[in-house]
Amino acid sequence: MKKVIMTTLAAGLVASVYAADVTLDFASAYVFRGVTYNDGAVFQPGIETGLPIAEEYGSLAIGAWGNYDIDDYDDALNSSEFSEVDLYVGYGLPALVDGVDLSIGWTEYTYPTGGVSDKEASIGAGFAVGDIALGATVYLGVGGGIKGTQYYEFTAGYDVELDESLSASFGASIAYVDFDGGENGLHDGSLSAALSYALNDSWSLGASVAY
Repeated sequence: MKKVIMTTLAAGLVASVYAADVTLDFASAYVFRGVTYNDGAVFQPGIETGLPIAEEYGSLAIGAWGNYDIDDYDDALNSSEFSEVDLYVGYGLPALVDGVDLSIGWTEYTYPTGGVSDKEASIGAGFAVGDIALGATVYLGVGGGIKGTQYYEFTAGYDVELDESLSASFGASIAYVDFDGGENGLHDGSLSAALSYALNDSWSLGASVAY
């Protein structure tokens, strides 16, 4: 059965605070890798900061992201509380092949309302073909309910500056999943478009839609 979800980002604020990127996103639903976790309004804050290492050794960043359920139309979740908080670290390897960016990462998915946390490792590659950015990432479940699951995601993106303050981006993705003991195959795909308006050097306001 094919299920289509549209998600709208009503407002997004991005700030640079002591070399940290802060995002404050509002969305009409929480959809992750083709699965709808909440079909009501949600607030999704995040923060990420780079760690000081020499450029020749690559780049290192840590971050946190959360999902706060403002509402849930199916009454499957409790509103007005965080249902998920993720902690992650990512390492961008030094350039080994010209034009190809390689990275590895680790994410811990925690659930404040109950449940065993999930643990996931990832390895990805990104490169450009003309003005189109292409990427391929493998996510390996190593703990919790996703242990043994392998998720393969392929992405494409295109960014364009409309003027000094306004920019647009377009993206597409498709993913294949290999469940441990479950049914394997194409899992989900998406198309997205976004606008971002820079208020100043530190803050921007954006809106996006995903299909």
